[in-house]
Amino acid sequence: MPGLNAEDLLKKLENGTLTEEERALLETWYLYEARKRTQPVRKKYWWYSSAAAILVIALITFWTKKEKVQKEIVQDILPGDYRAQLILGNSKQIDLENAPNGVLVEDEGALIMKVNGGELVYKRKSNSKAKHKLITPKAGQYQLTLADGTKVWLNAASSIEFSSDFEERVVQASGEVYFEVAHLERNGKRVPFRVITDTQVVEVLGTRFNINSYSDEEAIETTLLEGSIQISSSGEKTILKPGHQAKVQKGKPLRISKIDAHQVVAWKDGIIRFEGIGINELMRQLSRWYDIEVVYEGTVKEYEFVGEISRDTKLSSVLKILEAGGVRFQVEGKKITVME
Repeated sequence: MPGLNAEDLLKKLENGTLTEEERALLETWYLYEARKRTQPVRKKYWWYSSAAAILVIALITFWTKKEKVQKEIVQDILPGDYRAQLILGNSKQIDLENAPNGVLVEDEGALIMKVNGGELVYKRKSNSKAKHKLITPKAGQYQLTLADGTKVWLNAASSIEFSSDFEERVVQASGEVYFEVAHLERNGKRVPFRVITDTQVVEVLGTRFNINSYSDEEAIETTLLEGSIQISSSGEKTILKPGHQAKVQKGKPLRISKIDAHQVVAWKDGIIRFEGIGINELMRQLSRWYDIEVVYEGTVKEYEFVGEISRDTKLSSVLKILEAGGVRFQVEGKKITVME
C-alpha cells in the first residue's frame, strides 16, 4: 500500500472499497482529530473533515514482519538491549553487556553479582563509602538491586550513583529511573531513602515511583505509584500521593497533576506508551531508545500521537506507522530527518 495514508483509508471505508489488508491495517489504528473529536461514524473508527490533521494511534507490531520505511534503509535499526557500564570507586570500569553472569567484584564493602543477563545485585559485606556509578547508554537499559534490597530500573541514557555499602540510602540520578524502595528500620524508626537530581530532592519511606530527569526535557517529572514521597525544590516542599505526578521546571512553581502512573513506567517492561504527545517529544524518546540522531527539515505540524511501541519493534516499522499520520522521514544510517 505505498503512499496510502490514514485519510485515504477512511475514504475507502466510507465508499466500501477497502481491501482485506487495508481493513486489517485500519482496525489496528484509532484516529483522532488534532483539536477535538466528533461523534464516531462506526464503532471502531472516527471520522473528521478532510482539512483536519489525522493523528495515528498504532499497535506497531502489525508491521513488524512486512514493511520497510524507505529504500534508503539498507540495514534496519534495532531497538536497545541490556547494556550498561559500572564504574567502581577506584575508577575501574566494567562493561556489563559483555561481562559473564556471576560474581563480578568482591571489594569496596560489597559483593557485586550480575544475574539474568541484565541485572546487577549488591550484597553488603562491610562499611565502605566508595562511590559506584551505573550508566546506561542510548539504546541501553538495566536493572539494579541495591544493598538494602531496593530495586532500580534505568532507562536508556540514564545513570545512578551511590555508595557501595548503601549505608546512607542516598542516590544521585539522571535520565529516567524507576524505584521500588525497600522498607528499612533502625532502632524502631524508618530509615528514609533520598534521590537527588539537578533541581530537586525526593525523600521516601517505602514506595514505588519514577523520576524522569533527562536534560533535553523541559521539566523533571516524578510519578508516584505507591506509598508517599516528599519533593523539595527551590524552597518548595510537597507530599505526592499515588497516581499523581510532580513537575519541576526552572523558574516556574512546582506543579502537581493526576496521571496514569502505570503508563509512565511501562518502559521498564519494554514498552513505550504515549498519549497526546507531540512529534518532537515522541522523537526524543525514540532517539534514546534506538540511539538515532533526529533533525527537522522545515516546519513540521505539531501532531499529537497516542499508542504504544514494543521494545522488540524495528525502527522501520515505527516510522511506517507514523508516516500514515502525515509525517515523512528520510533515513540515512542513524540520522532521521523529519519532514512535513
